[in-house]
Amino acid sequence: MPDVRIDSRGVPKAPVYEVTPPILHRGPLTAPDTTDPAGPEAGVDCAGYRVVRFDIDTSGSADLTALEVQLLVWNPTASRYFGGARRRFEAQELQANPHPSLEAEVRGATVFLKVVDVQADTVSLRIYASLS
Repeated sequence: MPDVRIDSRGVPKAPVYEVTPPILHRGPLTAPDTTDPAGPEAGVDCAGYRVVRFDIDTSGSADLTALEVQLLVWNPTASRYFGGARRRFEAQELQANPHPSLEAEVRGATVFLKVVDVQADTVSLRIYASLS
């Protein structure tokens, strides 16, 4: 069995999870997305990984009161993205945690984090992705 850790008694331990360093997925963004991306090139290729974590850096935004994002999953047969789960952050949440992080189980898919809505005086977002 590849990548199986063995304890001091020779018993296999839990699975080994590789985590990639975060990469810039998108940004800086100054407005919500008006359309879905046209092809998989814009997405994060998660082949060989089960989970993606998106870190959303809002530090360049001023008076951010709402942020809504949606996970898009690329379907190679249909040659388009399909809309997945949405998450909306309201003002109180963003004040308590101005740098939210989301995880999604992707099972090797190509995914894209779409900014559906953002309400702020000034918008500047960066979205980072890491795989595990």
